Amino acid sequence: MKTLLVAVDNSGIARKVVALATEQALALRAEVVVLCCIDVSYASSGPFEIEAGEDPGDFGMALDEQNTAEAVVRRALAELQKSGVTARGRVIAGESAETIVAQSNALNAAMIIMGRRHLSSFNRLLKGSCSASVIERASCPVLVDVRAD
Repeated sequence: MKTLLVAVDNSGIARKVVALATEQALALRAEVVVLCCIDVSYASSGPFEIEAGEDPGDFGMALDEQNTAEAVVRRALAELQKSGVTARGRVIAGESAETIVAQSNALNAAMIIMGRRHLSSFNRLLKGSCSASVIERASCPVLVDVRAD
């Protein structure tokens, strides 16, 4: 069976990306893996060292990041499964574009489906474009939903 990798985040465009993924999965009779990347510095799983003087609020932010990512993936899975699409989800700590491409390779994905944030020229220069980076690195087709939110 074909596998589609769907990259989502907590933005408004995620709903549109999930709807597009549903259409593609049904048309291609494919299963879907929903991926949400979180910043490595906010990853709270696994062993970690605790030092005196650390801000306890930092751990709350890490937990919030993990919980938000999990909720985003669960919402996407609910929509996909409601439409009859076989789907599973992952939350992975790592740089977004690099992680998306690595996961697509590991899954031997037939396609990556993702959105774009419509950054200003300045922000694109400052932050870089995740979708452009994925397109450059991916070894499979990348479908980018460019509709504005």
